[in-house]
Amino acid sequence: MSLINPQPPIEGSEVLNVDDDESLREDSWLRMARKAYEDSSEWVDANLRGQWEKSLSLFNSNHPPGSKYNTNAYEKRSKFFRPKTRTAVRNLQSAMNVAFFTNEDVVSVKSRNPNDPMQAAAAVVSQSVLQYRLTNTIPWFQTMSAALQDAAVQGLCVSHQYWDYEERDETYIEVGRDNKPVIDYEGNEKTRSQVTSIRDKPVIEIISPENLRIDPASDWADPIESSPYVIHLIPMYLQDIRQKMDSGEWNELSNGELLTTTSDEDDNTTKLVRDEPREDPLDNDAGYGEVQDYKIVWVHKNIVRKEGEDWCYFTAGVSYMLTDPIPLQEMYPWLRSGERPYVMGYANIEAHKIYPAGTVELTQELQAAANDIWNQRFDNVKLALNKRYHIRRDRNIDLDALFRSVPGGAVEMDDPDQDVRIIETRDVTGSAYAEQDRINMDFDELQGNFSTSTIQASRSLNETVGGMSLLANSTGSVIEYVLRTFSETWVEKVLKQMLRLEQYYETDQVILGIAGEAALEINEQMKDVSVDDLLKYEVLLKVNVGINATDPLKKVQNLMMGLQTLAAFPGIAERINIQEVTKEVFGQLGYKDGDRFISFEGDPAVAEMQAQLDEMQGIIESEQMKLENRIQVEQMKQQGNLEAMNMKTGAEIRKKEIDAQLQYIDLQLKQEDVATRRAELMLQREALINQIADEEINRQEEMLDEGPVGVMARNDYNKIPYAVG
Repeated sequence: MSLINPQPPIEGSEVLNVDDDESLREDSWLRMARKAYEDSSEWVDANLRGQWEKSLSLFNSNHPPGSKYNTNAYEKRSKFFRPKTRTAVRNLQSAMNVAFFTNEDVVSVKSRNPNDPMQAAAAVVSQSVLQYRLTNTIPWFQTMSAALQDAAVQGLCVSHQYWDYEERDETYIEVGRDNKPVIDYEGNEKTRSQVTSIRDKPVIEIISPENLRIDPASDWADPIESSPYVIHLIPMYLQDIRQKMDSGEWNELSNGELLTTTSDEDDNTTKLVRDEPREDPLDNDAGYGEVQDYKIVWVHKNIVRKEGEDWCYFTAGVSYMLTDPIPLQEMYPWLRSGERPYVMGYANIEAHKIYPAGTVELTQELQAAANDIWNQRFDNVKLALNKRYHIRRDRNIDLDALFRSVPGGAVEMDDPDQDVRIIETRDVTGSAYAEQDRINMDFDELQGNFSTSTIQASRSLNETVGGMSLLANSTGSVIEYVLRTFSETWVEKVLKQMLRLEQYYETDQVILGIAGEAALEINEQMKDVSVDDLLKYEVLLKVNVGINATDPLKKVQNLMMGLQTLAAFPGIAERINIQEVTKEVFGQLGYKDGDRFISFEGDPAVAEMQAQLDEMQGIIESEQMKLENRIQVEQMKQQGNLEAMNMKTGAEIRKKEIDAQLQYIDLQLKQEDVATRRAELMLQREALINQIADEEINRQEEMLDEGPVGVMARNDYNKIPYAVG
């Protein structure tokens, strides 16, 4: 009896209430995962899978399914495939290598507030940690190449970001200082147990587009986060699933139950076309994997939004629950609200379409036209060189000799004039080659290729340097647009999630030590600050892919032009970081950096030259100061002379004013002189009168003190009374 669609009971039997029997009722989470998978798969099969198979065939330089070259009518005709599609994708990957990997620095991390020393140090620490991981533990070049290839061929690329951690218990024997085992009191060797981490690193996993299911009605601008569900189809070995069950991480199922789910993805024709002409390596029925533990089981990782919250759980196909649903935030605690650990990127943007066309789909008709022109012309050449014959039936003709067409050979026949007629085929005209050139130009223009065929088809430019530069710029702008779209929709989003993974999980002391040293180089005050504290700061991450990103010589020219422009400003030349400039220049020229060409270490010769340079710089600065002092003295002298002349002129004017005032005073004095003299004399007369009166009063007082008036002493004769001396 089906548990999904129960059949009604037969007549006379008791009615079975499915809702009352837990063992017969399908789990609501499992039903939700099954319905979401079936609906999305039907939409993919009806709308996308056919185009994906065609694009993959074109990328593999095979005629796509349904092509006339795969029919019996073309079994004996030319069926060559011109690999222009593969060339275009390889050119795009090559341009990506130039744009993203010519410089040693993979990303650029800046602080939100550059004036804050803590945020500036946090940006340096984050960039150092991210740089180490992308350079040493993550195959970043291989990952980006695969993602860009998916985006170009199938229109989109998908990646899953997570932290891979696994640990195990280990036991070892304790060893003393003499390098001998330590013995306990019972005479046994002492052992110690510890937990050792086997894997502890971030992972960026590229997922095949056909192995991800989202709702087709999602928002085209952000399909991953707007979709009500995300289903990740994961092929796993049976032994790996059994290991998770034995550890208690997943629910227990039998091997038979797990293997019954392998037929869910047997009809994945997209994978078959990708591996053509090889057989599907994930097909258990192919007979190559006889060991049961190595059988492939398709596990579905389901992220379902329910009541505004994302829940995550695993199922074996769409038949069995492997885990109970848990909030996605618990499984991925580093995610932001509403975010999911999957990123979908594109090479082209098409408004209101969650599955835009890839670059291969854009040129598939031109690829087919190029194949038709080439094969028809090749058949014409074959017919022109190897004639076609009309042979009369039942005639005595040496057919083997006729078909061999050996130079100098002979063919026996009864009537050469009537038995065999040679069909002359006219040679290919120039219109076929001209049409091929036009198809090549349209193809290259749409893909953004700049090749020799483009040059040969553009003879009007006379192959001048300027004309070639115009062609390169026009085609390069298309490539730069594709790379910029790829960077904005996938690269930056993936690296931002990578950075948050590092901020949340990173514990490697070597990586943290390198990051701490990088922070000390810009600010010695960071020696007392923990690297973990610096990793908590929010920073700005940017991947710089702009104009001329695919032309290293243009980038070097633009850099030098910018440096020369800035060097014209005072004080800028001394502040240029020569080491970074050297790294950028040599990086654009195809080298990792310039350390092995230019040494920045302490070399005596360099130190001597630096000392001489400093001495010359000091002399130049001294002479410059002298010149500036002379200029200042001359300016002060001229200013003093001007002020002196102004003062002299003002003094003369003041002197004349004072002289006029003195003359006026003299006239007034002359007019008042008589009155003044008379008043002075009157004052002198009164002063003398007052003096005489005072002296008379004093004399009379003295006479009263000496006795009767008129008697002179004996010794005072002929002397003036009261005289002194």
